[in-house]
Amino acid sequence: MDALVSGQAGLAILTRGNEASLIRMDYFDEELACSPSLIPYLLQDTDDTVELKSTSTDAVVRRLQFAGACDRALHLILILLDADEDAETRAMSVESLLELICDPELLAHLKAVLYSAPLPDPSALNEAIGLALRPGGLKDTLTDLRNNQALIANFSSAWKQLPLELFGNSLAKEHFRRRLVARGAFASLVSASHDPKKFSLAVLECHQDLKDFKNHRSILGRWLSQLKPPNVEHSISLAPNDNDALGVLDDDRPSQPLPRRSSYEAYENVKKQKEAIIPSFKRGDFQKVRGYIDQLIESQLRFGDRSYAAMSLCDLAQHAKTVSNHSLQLELAKRAAEIFPDDGWTHGQVADAYFCLGQYDNAAQSFKEAAFFGKASFARAGQARILRGQGKFAEALELYDRSINDFPGEVTLWNGRAEVFREMWKLDEALKAYESTVEKFPLEAVPRCGRAAVLKDLGRLDEALDAYTRTCELFGGDIVPRNGRADVLKEMGRLKDALTAYRETADAFPEDAVSRCGLAEVLRDTGQLEDALRLYTETIAAFPYVSVAYCGCAETLRDMNRLDTALASYDKALTKFPNDEFVRNSRANILKLLGKPEAALQAYDETIRSFPYDIFARSGRADLLKTLGRIPEALEAYDYLIERNPSGQNFWHAKAAILVVLGEYAKAEEMLPSKSPETRDDWIAYHVRGMILLKSNKLDAAVVHFETGLNSIPFARQRKYFQNALAIARLRRGEYAKATETLISAEEPMAEILKIHAFGELRQSDLAKRSLARLELVCPVTLIPLRDELAARYQLRQQPPRHEDPWIFDEECRVALLNAA
Repeated sequence: MDALVSGQAGLAILTRGNEASLIRMDYFDEELACSPSLIPYLLQDTDDTVELKSTSTDAVVRRLQFAGACDRALHLILILLDADEDAETRAMSVESLLELICDPELLAHLKAVLYSAPLPDPSALNEAIGLALRPGGLKDTLTDLRNNQALIANFSSAWKQLPLELFGNSLAKEHFRRRLVARGAFASLVSASHDPKKFSLAVLECHQDLKDFKNHRSILGRWLSQLKPPNVEHSISLAPNDNDALGVLDDDRPSQPLPRRSSYEAYENVKKQKEAIIPSFKRGDFQKVRGYIDQLIESQLRFGDRSYAAMSLCDLAQHAKTVSNHSLQLELAKRAAEIFPDDGWTHGQVADAYFCLGQYDNAAQSFKEAAFFGKASFARAGQARILRGQGKFAEALELYDRSINDFPGEVTLWNGRAEVFREMWKLDEALKAYESTVEKFPLEAVPRCGRAAVLKDLGRLDEALDAYTRTCELFGGDIVPRNGRADVLKEMGRLKDALTAYRETADAFPEDAVSRCGLAEVLRDTGQLEDALRLYTETIAAFPYVSVAYCGCAETLRDMNRLDTALASYDKALTKFPNDEFVRNSRANILKLLGKPEAALQAYDETIRSFPYDIFARSGRADLLKTLGRIPEALEAYDYLIERNPSGQNFWHAKAAILVVLGEYAKAEEMLPSKSPETRDDWIAYHVRGMILLKSNKLDAAVVHFETGLNSIPFARQRKYFQNALAIARLRRGEYAKATETLISAEEPMAEILKIHAFGELRQSDLAKRSLARLELVCPVTLIPLRDELAARYQLRQQPPRHEDPWIFDEECRVALLNAA
């Protein structure tokens, strides 16, 4: 059982699975059932909510009693400090306060709130001190509060001056401030402002309490930069070239026993060493990394407990994981386990490294050792991950269900179960699983992001956008919902908004590669290819371990019609990320465009064998079959995809395109949306509808339709489909000069085919030959029959034509349609 407790609301909300109940203040023996959906409203406008995990009813009641006492004490002291209240009421508040503040924990809570902002009328404190009657807890507290008003004002003013960009938005800033108040940070820092050592320890505690906020170091650094007392301990500032900057890593050894350092000094020393090591991870200078780590661990083993050395190694192993150096990750994790062999967490890190390397048997054994040494729930989650990695999703679900029953308070297990449904493309089940997880863990960001992602998968983009926006408001310091929101804006065709959202996130989180890649992708979608390529190149240099940047670079080269260079970029990415499905599938797409269909088909089949639930490989394979004209196989493949993922609009539109080729226009129209296009898939459907007009010989309507699409579609890659279709319609109407005007800026293979047709009819043989020469270099196999027929027709080659005008028109329509949808 978990619980949320608020003294301000006078409620404790208990959650057990999908059920919730209430305990009200002063009615502790009465538990009332309620709907989990009411929880946000019951706690609305409260800022003292405390979450209790895996707790008992007795513990919840005790916490509610304490929360109620804190709320009463705060009200009473505000009455005491209000000069407008009558003397009798203020005197009565003193009597009640003297009873309450006998509890040291309650007094600490009171100080935490009172020290977070200066009093509007400090003069009232003198009267309150006089009313406090006798020396002791209350009188001393009020006296200290009066004496510290100037300091409190300084800390409060410095906080207010912090720019919102540090947090993301005002809600995130307030969320951070509330955590500071709840942890008593204002009170601790103010009280320690005259003692440098105590102040340093207070700052350290702030870092510990706020470490789940990703930007907490920058925030605390900016806030406290002008508030430190003289001679406070500072971190060592490292030089840009850190070869000699690590004085703490010097090889010189003292000849006599070293003095015992304080815990704080040891912590600061380790922190400085890690901060010097991490940049070398990012640069890929792993020889230097190993040397620094050797010195760090030797230092820790000489000065402290072996557990701290093991913790440092595990932490650094995760940095190795971040830069995709899983061999080094395993090396560091195994070293940690050797130093601290009876710790479950270190064995869990070894297991994680084995998992990343695909060594599932070794990972399973290490997870067993983690469970033996006390990390049972972590081990269960890891074992389920192994089953997922092996494609054994039914077994993974069964294990997640058993584990959740055994460890109901572990949110990782709930998230993992939901994600299995998503990986199986059982999206309705995935949505239900995430929603139940959000109800059980309302203060967790991950299940909220998971729910939003599934809504996007389902095509419910407005709901997905709302879900990500709400999550951003609740978790302003979390970068995942911000990137998710920007991605949905992009899918909705709101490219200007997406560009702004990604740019703001990239500026606020310069160490995040995802937002930079998202920004580059939107630049590519808007046709700013040089800018996109530059940003992808810069991102690869700064984050050489992020596969998405390599793929984005290759896709941009593809849009620039530099297909050979794009393939080389994918080959490089595949060397670095051999198990990345997205890299493998995208590389196969390039092979298809390069006129290597058999190699592409083989690549898709290999990916499907390795990742049987990878719907993108199956989609790429179906598209290849379609463009090759293997219609029965393509229809069967799309029917499979539609059955597995009926919300995938692109599958319906692809099948509709095949039906148009087969002349079954009515059936095709039933599969296409009739609404105004917004998303990328909507525009593809709109293109297919235009091709029905064109194939039905409704040429005037088709021209208007394609002109509208060409002028309105926001997606640059898809714009060329409308460009080609409009050119075909004009060729069909005999408007050859207009067709060339439509294609003037196009250079991809289908456009070159249509140029040969138009220039040939205009008897501009030199221009037709230029287009043919480009197609001799690179020509997809599906365009070869058209290329050869047009070359023969316009005497660009010494061979006779084989077909009449209707064949050319039908073939141009067929290829344009099947390439687009």
